[in-house]
Amino acid sequence: MAGQRILGRKSITRHDVCAGLCAALLPILLTGCLFEAEDAGDRRGETTVPLVQTADQVMRVHKRGRLALRPSTALPAPASRPTRQARPARPPRVEEARPPQVSAGAPQLEPEGRGNGRVETLPAARSVRPLARFHRALHHLKTGVRHAPVTVLHLGDSHIASDRFTGDVREMLRARFGDAGRGLMMPGFPFAYYRARGVKFARRGTWKAANSFRGAKGPFGITGVRLTSSQKGARLSLASDSGPFEWAEVTFLTGPRHGSAFVAVNNKGRMVSTKGESGRVKRVRIDHKGVELSIRVQGDGPVSLLSWAVGNNRPGIRYVNLGIPGATADTVRRWDNELVAEDIRHLKPDLIVLGFGTNEGFNDGLRIADYEQRVADLADRLMAAAPQAALAIIGPPDAARYPRYATGRSAAGCRPLSAGERSDYARLYRSRSKTLMRWHAPPKLAEVRAALARVAKARNAHYWDWSAAMGGPCAVHEWSRSRPRLAASDHVHITARGSLLSAHAFYASLIAGYDAAHKVASSTAPGRQESEVR
Repeated sequence: MAGQRILGRKSITRHDVCAGLCAALLPILLTGCLFEAEDAGDRRGETTVPLVQTADQVMRVHKRGRLALRPSTALPAPASRPTRQARPARPPRVEEARPPQVSAGAPQLEPEGRGNGRVETLPAARSVRPLARFHRALHHLKTGVRHAPVTVLHLGDSHIASDRFTGDVREMLRARFGDAGRGLMMPGFPFAYYRARGVKFARRGTWKAANSFRGAKGPFGITGVRLTSSQKGARLSLASDSGPFEWAEVTFLTGPRHGSAFVAVNNKGRMVSTKGESGRVKRVRIDHKGVELSIRVQGDGPVSLLSWAVGNNRPGIRYVNLGIPGATADTVRRWDNELVAEDIRHLKPDLIVLGFGTNEGFNDGLRIADYEQRVADLADRLMAAAPQAALAIIGPPDAARYPRYATGRSAAGCRPLSAGERSDYARLYRSRSKTLMRWHAPPKLAEVRAALARVAKARNAHYWDWSAAMGGPCAVHEWSRSRPRLAASDHVHITARGSLLSAHAFYASLIAGYDAAHKVASSTAPGRQESEVR
């Protein structure tokens, strides 16, 4: 690319001179704002391949049969960890985690580092850059200042529930910034399509699922679901596919008639009573290394699970995906405000991502102004519980519908609606008009994206347009007909390969600001050859 330094190229352009001047002046003007340079050796072994960012690049890379990453964010080979001295063995410690004590005012911030005596004071006003706080957390993690994990909380619909898209983004962030474990998950089998990459679930006996999207009675926490069993011997378990975890935590719903359960890691644990105040939670943490977490009901009353989590006691990324098929931003309104706020404070996310909009876009009766206000209220509600976090909002991917009254859908083409068709859509559909007998995006889908973009802009949040990354209107039709397929034949859901390509583009948008700030700082780092500066 003109005006940029490329690995292995030694020519110096006018852009290079300007970049050098900026690198020299900015640290003086903005002390502490730019990221420090990583060790030069961290980058010399990276594989450089083009970034998948635009729709054309996505399709070109797909046709060539390979995936791509930004050169500075290429997935490195796992580095060998330094050998630690062996410590004397000690018995596993089991304790009940207490909910954080929060004053009636604004939520209190925890120290960013664990055990290092450092407490970072965050400014009251948001930074000019939407992801500045997230990037700062990543920088502190990368440079060893931060010992606590960097947590991402991603809420959404079926695109998020399948853990294809989010699972790929998780792996990319982990490859660069470390793996702190799987983190919070929905309990067991809340619905048929729930997946959590890296773990497998098993159950025995009768368990009843309650889903907030389906109108089940609450209360619900941040997962929006609940699993309950009263049967003696009923068992629910989680097994790690990616090696042992170092701790586990289960969140129970309490009640005056609730029963007890045996909570264990690799069959070592304790008996836990869930009897207590109605509608509150009890968190039980087990600090023991293992590969299986299990809950066995004792039969003395109902036992209700809201969530469970596993993790490691080391710095890294913890990416939590909580999606419900069919969910909209309005689904969150059915969750208990206090439980959600308590869950978020307990998670301490550094980035909250909202991934709704597809189901709203297929609602032809949606009132956009009212919807926009509800999304704004949701964003404010979540961020009030996490003042340390950045906010990102994803516009829904491209999608299309084919009229139910029409035939020949498999051979039909795709064409966006005209302005006249959008304004008269309800009448045309009722009259079974032939003009709509083709694949086309629902008339409200683009309006939903515009509303989400406005909410993001008003809150200085990062906005990423998934549809634009795919190629815009009717791109999903091409994706559904590509080989291998990038989208399902329903023109709504994305395949595993399409999710991976989308994840690369979203990851690039998340990390771009971090890399830009890092590049300016690293351009003056000692020991770097000119050909190594990118």
